Amino acid sequence: MRGFSGAILAGGLALVAGGAQAAPPLAEATGNWAGPAGGGFYFRATLEGEADRARLRIWNGTEAVPQGGEPQLDVADFALTAFATDVRLEVLDTRPGSILQVVVEFADEEAEGRDVVQLQYLDFQYTVIGYAHQSRFGTAGQTDCEVDVWNGRVTENGTTRSLPPMDFAAMNASAWHFGAAFDRGWCQRIGG
Repeated sequence: MRGFSGAILAGGLALVAGGAQAAPPLAEATGNWAGPAGGGFYFRATLEGEADRARLRIWNGTEAVPQGGEPQLDVADFALTAFATDVRLEVLDTRPGSILQVVVEFADEEAEGRDVVQLQYLDFQYTVIGYAHQSRFGTAGQTDCEVDVWNGRVTENGTTRSLPPMDFAAMNASAWHFGAAFDRGWCQRIGG
């Protein structure tokens, strides 16, 4: 019995000494903010799971995709991952520059849907330029909301309206969280 107890104690001490291994990110993407032509900052983005939420981290580099160090953007609660069926980061290479998309698809017994947040690195700011939310709630209904933050328009369930004027700092991704579009009145919740 003494040998077994000693082995357990030694194994436990080895775990403490070695430290816990960090969980792999839920999603990771790399690219260049200037798009396929290059010439801009290289970036690496990760979504890391924390309970039923995801933390977005982005690192920038001038010569190559960064592999470590402190992230330039670190936002807890960026996305809600409860009931997520798919969580991913996508890089859309467009002529004016790359767009990073944070995509979460979700489903449970009562609803299914999808959230997409679009970001660009503009004037040394991680900027939310777009948001889309689609959800279907069985017999309770559905909602579709697409926000063009950059141009100040919302199309919700087929009706387009203007966003209130906002300054550039109001689009900063560091202030984003999974309920921001609803909290800011850009999109409406079903029944609310």
